[in-house]
Amino acid sequence: MAKGKSSEKAVTYSDLVAQIKNKQFAPVYLLHGEEPFFIDRLCKMFEEGILEPEERDFNQVVLYGKDTEVDMVIANAKQFPFGSPYRVVILKEAKELKKIELLDSYVENPSPQTILVVCYKYGKLKQAKTYNKNGVVFVSEGVKDWNLAAWIQDLASQTFNYKLNPQTAAVLSEHIGNDLSRIFTEFQKLQVVLPAGSEITPEVVEKYIGISKEYNIFELQDALGSRNLPKVYNIMLNFTMHLKDNPNIRTISMLYSYYHKMIRYHLLPDKSNDALKTVFGNLSPNFIARNVGIANNHTLPQLTRIISILREYDVKSKGVDANIDEGELLKEMIYKITHV
Repeated sequence: MAKGKSSEKAVTYSDLVAQIKNKQFAPVYLLHGEEPFFIDRLCKMFEEGILEPEERDFNQVVLYGKDTEVDMVIANAKQFPFGSPYRVVILKEAKELKKIELLDSYVENPSPQTILVVCYKYGKLKQAKTYNKNGVVFVSEGVKDWNLAAWIQDLASQTFNYKLNPQTAAVLSEHIGNDLSRIFTEFQKLQVVLPAGSEITPEVVEKYIGISKEYNIFELQDALGSRNLPKVYNIMLNFTMHLKDNPNIRTISMLYSYYHKMIRYHLLPDKSNDALKTVFGNLSPNFIARNVGIANNHTLPQLTRIISILREYDVKSKGVDANIDEGELLKEMIYKITHV
């Protein structure tokens, strides 16, 4: 899944999951970075994966940065475990802890009987090097857009034991975007109605996640790319009737990314498989080949003109120099794109 990096030691999300499962613990963990999803997931695993349920009452404490002080964190970390090999102290919302740098004195000489987990979301702790000396530092980074569909497939199969084809994964990535927590939550909800080992089909996505299998941005891109005009206008009209679910700003952003990838393809000096993946994403060879075919059906001047149209209507959709209904703007824009 996501990788964490530090200046001295590099540890991945998968590494930490394996360590927790194998009961291989360091005395101190710092989980920090801009992406909250991986920090939340690891924090939950530490809460549930170190001590047995009957051991937690006396040996596990969860503190919150905004409601505690450094002295309280250190005092809890220095206590000895009772009837358990470890004492576990988890500090959530560590970014809210005042004078967190004073925790360095404990981190420099941590108790061997305690596992301290510091969860610092939406940023990086300046004192990370101190934690590296006697513990483990994980940097939580978001999934890149080009790899999001593959990450969703991986999440579906490895975490939830579902089958998910690349096209349906692409629909989810395009519709939901890089909100990893929401993607995870949607799969959790599917567990209520979908047995493990099942396939997440477009019908399942439409019924339980609310993304139409026929009228979504992925299908619009596909229709535009293949110049299937009846399908383009059918989807466009559906979008105009459901603008709340398909706002112009998001549609334009997705189309911009779609056509920009084609321009990047045309400008690639090296069109090897690895180079193509950096443009089209970590998709299967068949999907990459299809995208290459669509790109080759568009000239560079055509693509440049389409990008210009998208920029024009992006500005208009934000209310600049336009007094036209949002649905009418979409119709105008699609008409111009299909007549380039």
